[in-house]
Amino acid sequence: MIKKIYILIIGATLLIFSTKTYSQVEVVADGRLQTILEKHIEYNQMTKNVLGYRIKVATFTGQGAKSRAFNLKEQLNKAFPEERSYVFFDEPNFNVKLGDFMTRLDAYSTYMKVKAQLKTCFIVQDYINSPVLSEEDLKAPEYFEEELENEQ
Repeated sequence: MIKKIYILIIGATLLIFSTKTYSQVEVVADGRLQTILEKHIEYNQMTKNVLGYRIKVATFTGQGAKSRAFNLKEQLNKAFPEERSYVFFDEPNFNVKLGDFMTRLDAYSTYMKVKAQLKTCFIVQDYINSPVLSEEDLKAPEYFEEELENEQ
């Protein structure tokens, strides 16, 4: 008899707690939060940058470093027309990098080709532009700041 009462109480408790209740929540917040969220979304759509890999080909410093870096960039453009090449100024160095690769494995085959010509290259993690899907992507501006300058 006592076991039946315990089973009945446990069953009633489970029945009460197992029923689902739905409720609505109203969020009361400052309107500036929505503005910040919209600006964040707009910025992410403009940047088109993701974390990926590039091949760091060379670093130049000192007198004439800028011209040497851009000369190397032109050589890379001729040798590897399917990949974008970049010159970054990281004071006091000019870094020349090649490609926009999503994974290290994607970069490896190009790295081996570059390494055959230039012994000082290596793969580095970097923020890359969106992957190239067509020839038109190669001609598109590389950074969102250039797009903004062209619009004004």
